[in-house]
Amino acid sequence: MARWLDKATFFPLALLVLLSPIPLASNRAWSWSLLAFVTAALVLAWLLAALLSRRRLFTGLHPLIPLLFLLALAWAWLQAQPWMPDGWKHPVWELASSALGTPLPGAISVAPEDNYTAVMRLTTYGLVFFLAYQLARDRLIAQKAFRWIFIAAVIYSVYGLLSYWGFLREFGWYQDDAYGRDVRATFLNRNHFANWLGIAVICAIAAFFDHMLRPPRYPMLSMESRQKRFDLFMARAWAPLAGLILMVSALISTHSRGGFVATVCGGFVLLLLIDRKQRTVSIRARAIVLSALAVSMVAFFISNEILLQRIDRTDMGSELRTVIFRQIVPGLTDNPMLGFGYGTFEDAFKLYKGEEITLLVSRAHNTFLENLFELGLPAALCLFAAVLGLALTCMRGLAARRRDWVFPATGVAATVLVAVHAMVDFGLQIPATAMLYVLVMGVACAQSYSSLDKSG
Repeated sequence: MARWLDKATFFPLALLVLLSPIPLASNRAWSWSLLAFVTAALVLAWLLAALLSRRRLFTGLHPLIPLLFLLALAWAWLQAQPWMPDGWKHPVWELASSALGTPLPGAISVAPEDNYTAVMRLTTYGLVFFLAYQLARDRLIAQKAFRWIFIAAVIYSVYGLLSYWGFLREFGWYQDDAYGRDVRATFLNRNHFANWLGIAVICAIAAFFDHMLRPPRYPMLSMESRQKRFDLFMARAWAPLAGLILMVSALISTHSRGGFVATVCGGFVLLLLIDRKQRTVSIRARAIVLSALAVSMVAFFISNEILLQRIDRTDMGSELRTVIFRQIVPGLTDNPMLGFGYGTFEDAFKLYKGEEITLLVSRAHNTFLENLFELGLPAALCLFAAVLGLALTCMRGLAARRRDWVFPATGVAATVLVAVHAMVDFGLQIPATAMLYVLVMGVACAQSYSSLDKSG
């Protein structure tokens, strides 16, 4: 009954996450609200079914990890409450009350409505992680999750490449000539698609490695000649490697420097962890790793020209990021403990934006700085520590497990990837990317414990 329940819940969860890039990466109010509603419904349905079947929740994570996440989430909610102490409320509310001649309740947050929206989205990501963590205790579900991510990423990559090559220049109701300049698939921004696709590439390499290291279906094949074993290897490997070529080609053709560098960092960490874990590595395992590297290099040499040109020069976007980073610092020092309200950067930054910036700035292009600015130092550090705790859980699983350790290794690599990218962009603030990351981390953390461990 429990296995049937998990499989019945996993399908809609995976479908929700892998379809979330279609409505412009779900970066619209209606789409992220729909994600929140469906996710909450799935969690409630699973909890109710688990309660009726008297199933125990798996609680393997260190209790500090969910506690730190909940503390950050609770503070983000409290920032929008009008009953907080008056001395904590932002002075902008007093100025607004004087200008309007009407007393306003005020809050720590400069824009409480945006606060509630950001809290809803962060809660959604936490619920997706919770559900993936509970369901992916089954190794077959974990394998299926990575396989489906791989397939979905290939489909989005093909669509993006077709748009780039001129066969498609619109997506549904949305049309943009930029689809002919960079690969964006269903994302509005090439950097965000590069971030999403980078996570998928990490999962694809892990799924390929896991698939190729499985013993042959027919044991007698292991006794065949070297040529026949090589033929068998190529017969099993050609389709995944072809898909990986498409994905890497699409990634490079996004011409996103941050996305490319972050993916290289994540991929290097994954391959390093695989090599370290396989101290007694077989020739077949070495061949798998070298195949993945060779395919990535082929894809790079096919489509690297524009990317290398962008790496060689500094554009206006890089200069704008530097100015934004410099002007955020006064805000961090003015209100280091309370913050300006989670999800309110666009409104709060107007208080510090100098004459050097004439454009509307909705994001800091650095998730770490933006969270410190919005949440304040204590709550932001709680959120960072919770994510770090998930990566450390994966490291523990990588060291302890003898089987299926490739999943926690992927969790570590994916965290490195998103952390590197978060230094120069805001990919994790795009719902489709955040949903994919927490799904991967849920699977990775669940597989960091032996299936014999019922409580962690």
